[in-house]
Amino acid sequence: MARKKAGDTTPTRKPDITVGKTPRPKLATGPLTVTAQGAILKDDDRLIIVVRVLDDEGLPVTGLKKANFKLWQMAHLFDQSTSFFVVEIENIPGLEGMYHLVQKTWSVVGNGTIPFFVRVEKGKLRSGAALTFIVKVRDGLDL
Repeated sequence: MARKKAGDTTPTRKPDITVGKTPRPKLATGPLTVTAQGAILKDDDRLIIVVRVLDDEGLPVTGLKKANFKLWQMAHLFDQSTSFFVVEIENIPGLEGMYHLVQKTWSVVGNGTIPFFVRVEKGKLRSGAALTFIVKVRDGLDL
């Protein structure tokens, strides 16, 4: 390592004035508020769950894709490889942040109240979940 000779001076750096004034990006954290309502259509075996997603300030969360959602029926996970798909309700005022989760095939066995659990994740630090129930009555038992 070279030694500094007596009398030598080192040039001083001018301070970077942009360092303190540049805003840092805000890390999106906080819970997501998720609500869900399940539905089935008569004479149609598709399951449709309507999901609304709001951020921690109550604003709609838009742009979510299938990878952001997980759907369970009675603890059975409908993974990403199933026929489960997501449709965002877009361009309708008042319905921002709403999604249809559609499962083409699901448990058609038996009747009764069937629980569904929906989990929504947006990044590693933001998530929320909701539970909804569907009352299923097979043909011949409708009142």
